[in-house]
Amino acid sequence: MKIIYGDSLKSDLVEHQYENPYEKNPEYFAKLNYFYFSRDKRLVAGYWEAPEGWFDALVDGFNEINYMIEGEIKLTSKNKTLLVKKGDCFLLENGDAVNFQINRFTRTIFLNYPVDERLLNEIKKIGSSASKEV
Repeated sequence: MKIIYGDSLKSDLVEHQYENPYEKNPEYFAKLNYFYFSRDKRLVAGYWEAPEGWFDALVDGFNEINYMIEGEIKLTSKNKTLLVKKGDCFLLENGDAVNFQINRFTRTIFLNYPVDERLLNEIKKIGSSASKEV
């Protein structure tokens, strides 16, 4: 068992962030920290901070569920638009092509699953606060 206490949660997560650029909008950067890996390395948990702005993403090889700690994001795919806010969860599935419009500074906790070798190698390259576990 493991607990991450509320008082230390933000400092632990923020200390180990890296800036994540987005190919479709190279001037936009969000901050990211993978902080937990399951023993079999098939599930990872991360913390994400994003300023106002936009980027396009293709979910490739995994699913992702996000819990909104704060902020507001408009998610647009070819079939629908969702507005997610503090306290909401949203699911991105393998193959989803999504435009993220971050309307207010946003923080989320997310899970990626199943993690394949390609994603695991990408995480190893960028590092994480749990890199000793990878």
